[in-house]
Amino acid sequence: MASRRYWREQILTMASQKYVLYIEGTTDDTNGDLRQGFAVLLAQKLDGKMPRIRMADGKSQAINKFKKPIAGDNPLLVIDSDKSSDYKNQILKDEGLEDKSELVFFMVQEMEAWFLSQPQVLDSFYSEDIGSKIKRAPSEIPSPSDELARITKHTKKGKYHKVSHGVELLKQLNLTLLMKVFDDVDRLIQTLDT
Repeated sequence: MASRRYWREQILTMASQKYVLYIEGTTDDTNGDLRQGFAVLLAQKLDGKMPRIRMADGKSQAINKFKKPIAGDNPLLVIDSDKSSDYKNQILKDEGLEDKSELVFFMVQEMEAWFLSQPQVLDSFYSEDIGSKIKRAPSEIPSPSDELARITKHTKKGKYHKVSHGVELLKQLNLTLLMKVFDDVDRLIQTLDT
């Protein structure tokens, strides 16, 4: 097993090369292209330094692709923790990623926590006062996707849809604000912006 020092050296070596983000999320673009949503979001800070984005159909697939990248890729992994941030170290251990922890970034429990952190974006997208229905900090909500579905179910756009609504919401998020609220978002951008 490679040491943490080895992976830190790898990060420095890869800094001058283009990164590839392996992101947990569907590759099916029938209802919208999540890859495009992430690209628009990241472009707010990474103009000229954009990574290649490869979506994976679920966490296991993203982890497997990250562990066995295509030759020449400089992989970074973006996944849900599906639990509070306290579980990050356990996930790293369970998945055999401890030595690569600097290359792994969590979307807190789920990407939807990002949306809940910017209620003004939800209000604008759904053309309703959605923000006032959010009663806790996004990091304290056990299942942000369920919460988002619950608070949007009676909107004109209908209940939150992870892909079609998710893609559009990603494009509207303020990346600077995300970086202030979510440590892993800040760390990801700092890594990509080297």
